Amino acid sequence: MKAMTTTQIKRANRDWRRRTDRSLSVALVSLSNPFNVGSIYRTAAVLGLEAVYLVGATPGPGEAKVHKTGLGTEHGVETVGVAALAEVPGRRVAVELADGAVPMHEFAFAAGDVLVLGSEGHGLSPSSLAACDAAVYVPQPGKVASLNVAMAATLAMYEARRQEWAAQ
Repeated sequence: MKAMTTTQIKRANRDWRRRTDRSLSVALVSLSNPFNVGSIYRTAAVLGLEAVYLVGATPGPGEAKVHKTGLGTEHGVETVGVAALAEVPGRRVAVELADGAVPMHEFAFAAGDVLVLGSEGHGLSPSSLAACDAAVYVPQPGKVASLNVAMAATLAMYEARRQEWAAQ
């Protein structure tokens, strides 16, 4: 086994782009850490998300620390600033340890879904949860009770794409 060449990587990525046509977005509600926001932008760009919605005081692509972590990928995904989560179109799916949430691998993601993530310390507020149509969580059999918000976002974005690819 050996690493792919640059040409092989470009061909593989082009093939995955052809297999990826569902609209998928993410909404970040009051995230305070710009490094987490930059990391989420990078994953959104890698997985071909349509938009990143910035809700509340979430730092945007103009923030130096967002740019540093995102490595410029924040310019490859549309950014939409909104005052309230209710303004975000599509089925809003909270990624949150909440009553009624289902394990994300058991949830049927669909075109137009928007994955909603809340602040690193407190998660989504009751009003933000109320604005969501569904909730999913990452099963955590280990001894730690939560994930970093950027990692939770990455897992949710990937699971939504994985389901899309598996349905083909």
